[in-house]
Amino acid sequence: MTDISVVATQLAKEVDVEVHTDKRLAPHTSYKIGGPTAIWTAPKTEEAVGRVLEIIRANKLPFFILGRGSNLLISDRGWNGVTLFLADNLSGLTFEQNKARVMAGTLLMELVYASIKKGLSGMELLAGIPGGVGGALRMNAGAFGQEIEAVTESVRGFRHDGGRFEKDRKKINFNYRRVPELDDVVITSARFRFNSAETAVLEERVDDILALRQKKQPLNYPSCGSVFKRPVGYYAGALIEEAGLKGKRIGGAMISPKHAGFILNTGNATAADVYALIRLVEDSVMNRFGVRLEREVKLIGEFNN
Repeated sequence: MTDISVVATQLAKEVDVEVHTDKRLAPHTSYKIGGPTAIWTAPKTEEAVGRVLEIIRANKLPFFILGRGSNLLISDRGWNGVTLFLADNLSGLTFEQNKARVMAGTLLMELVYASIKKGLSGMELLAGIPGGVGGALRMNAGAFGQEIEAVTESVRGFRHDGGRFEKDRKKINFNYRRVPELDDVVITSARFRFNSAETAVLEERVDDILALRQKKQPLNYPSCGSVFKRPVGYYAGALIEEAGLKGKRIGGAMISPKHAGFILNTGNATAADVYALIRLVEDSVMNRFGVRLEREVKLIGEFNN
């Protein structure tokens, strides 16, 4: 078995890499839930990401990518491997006319605001979607008929084996909430191309969308956003509500009374509480409607069935 302390020491010797052991993950997730990670490593440059991946692969350690933590449920027992943190240390964006080069850890909302301020259209309907640009690309984030695919020009990063990755959008198959070509890629940056529009018009659209989200979505408690993908021909939230589960609680977790597609941490929820509600929803919807819900939230670590 690989000695965690030896690998941590190895990683700490790398330039532009921050390393910790037994670091709590809960503060770095939108759920505010999750135990410690054996190794926490935060590369500060794209090149450092590649070197970190080579060390992880050489030591055959499991790892997962933690960006802004908005689409994750981390086990109460934590993660017995490496957490590759790509957020604050790997964020920033630069514009050149109607294009932008954006680091993967950049908040999606930062990109939305920066683009509309320059009178560039293509991101405004994604306003209010939590998380970072890397995560948005991996799941082809979208809302109101607009997806990040439409403005993506190219994606750059490293394959899980440490090899470099760079592909033009035309060679990447963007699907609904999934991009298979990016499943085994650690995204470090991307290039986007926008269309010109009036800043005032874009700002008004963003304000309207944020107001609509405030009205329809439960934003007063920690959550991961939508727990389930939209099943073909249905809406997950509507099915959960019709199954009579709106407001259902297990421990400190609750299915939102405002929008049944959200499971909330009402203050002291554990990952086990949230997971129990996820299983209850899946079983109830399947039994009543014959519809198998697919999870949008990613589970990290061990969970008891």
